[in-house]
This record gives sequence, structure tokens and C-alpha cells, in this order.
Amino acid sequence: MEQLKEHYEKIILGLAMLALVYVAYGIVMDPSKESIEKQKQARSRPDLESKKEMPEMDMSDYRATLARLENAKALNLGNPHNLFNPVQWRVARDGTVLKVESGNEIGAGAIVLSETKPLYLKVEYRGTSGTGQNIRYRFAVTRESAKKKRERLRMTTTATKESNKDTRDLFTLLKIEGDKLAPAAFQLRLAGDPGAITVEKGKLFQRIDGYTASLAYDTRGEKKSYVNKRVGDKLFFAEDGHNIVAIGEREVVLSTASTSKRTSIRLR
Repeated sequence: MEQLKEHYEKIILGLAMLALVYVAYGIVMDPSKESIEKQKQARSRPDLESKKEMPEMDMSDYRATLARLENAKALNLGNPHNLFNPVQWRVARDGTVLKVESGNEIGAGAIVLSETKPLYLKVEYRGTSGTGQNIRYRFAVTRESAKKKRERLRMTTTATKESNKDTRDLFTLLKIEGDKLAPAAFQLRLAGDPGAITVEKGKLFQRIDGYTASLAYDTRGEKKSYVNKRVGDKLFFAEDGHNIVAIGEREVVLSTASTSKRTSIRLR
């Protein structure tokens, strides 16, 4: 009893703690609706549940930068820019030293295209022979753009309605328009052509199938001319070979043998 009297404050503190635990337990375990609602409100975070929308970002500066990049000028490192294209010095045939700045002082860039001429395909109906089932239709065909010289000459050939193919395998007879003894026109498909052509009686059918080119090369100590050259022909000037890879109505394309570089020469 003496010890209890000496430490009575501890007894009071213990009883107070027990009472506090009892009250807290009653609040937590209270099944009433009010208590449950209070707990929900205490646990909820309205500030977190509410969505705050971000303000729209200003992209005008970025769009302006992209627009400048799209319209940026291309960096040209070709001639006469000499960082990656140092100036060349060439010795001409006459012994003089030639400074090559633009690239057109010598070589393929210095050749001149003076003239182009069209190469025609010509087909003409030349009459009918035979009777009955043996009617033959004669045609004259000229292929000026053919690779072989003998194939460029005018050829006479015949075709029948039954066989379709002509005797030289130049075309296929697709259709005869009008009377078979006095036809008004023919529909033909030339060998190697996907489409058809129409050859009328008394009229020459012709179309352009290619061109020839005449060129001249005139630099220091070297002067050459090339007349009526065709695709596939080889030219030699400026100590290099140059192949003609294409000829148009106003342009020739050369491929230099040593570099495989292609150069377009326009008609002046």
C-alpha cells in the first residue's frame, strides 16, 4: 500500500490511457452511417481527385523554326566551291596549262551540241495481190532507229488475214477495215510495241522513234566533230571515252568512261 501511495500518479495515468483506448476503439468500430461517412470524408482527398487542366503550350516559336528549316537553302559544295573540289590544272595538247574552274573548260562539259535529227518509223500500204483465200497485203516498212544498218533500209513485206504475221516478222495484222479486196485501212501491232497503229490507204504512217546528234569539240589543241551520232555510239576526246546514253529533241546525255559521270548537253 505504501508503494501505491508513493506512485499514485502512475495509476491515474494508466487509467486515463485505458479510457482513451476505449473511446478510440468505439469511434473506429462504430457501425453507424454517420461514423462511416465521417471516415470516408476523412480519407478522401478532393484536391487530388479534381483534375487541373494544363494550359495550352505556345508552339509558335517551334513552328517558325521548322518553317525556316523547310525553306532552308541547300548547301552546294560543287564547283566553283573548292573545299571538296580543288581546282584542277590540266595540260592541253598544245602544251598550255589550263585551269579547270567550272568543269566546262575541258571534257564532256566543253562539247557543243549543234544539231539533232529525228529518226522515223514509216509504214505504207502498197496494194493487194492474190484472190480468194490467198489474198496478200503488201506493206513498205522503214525503221530508221534500228540498231543494225541493214535493218534501217526500207523493207517490203506481205501479210494475210489468216496468218496475221507478215513475212519478215515486223508486225501483226490485227484488223482489216473495209472490203478485203479494197481495204480502207489496217490496224497493225509492230514487233516490240504494246499498242496498235492505223495505216490508211494512200497515206504514209510515220512517227519519231529517236534522234541522231551532231556535236563538236573545240578546245586548245584539240578539235573534233561528230555527225549524226546515235545512242550507243562512243566518242573519244579530252583523252577519255564518252558514251552516248540518250538523245532527245534538244539534249544529249554523255557518260564519261573513266568516272561514269553523266553530262547533259543542251542544244544551243
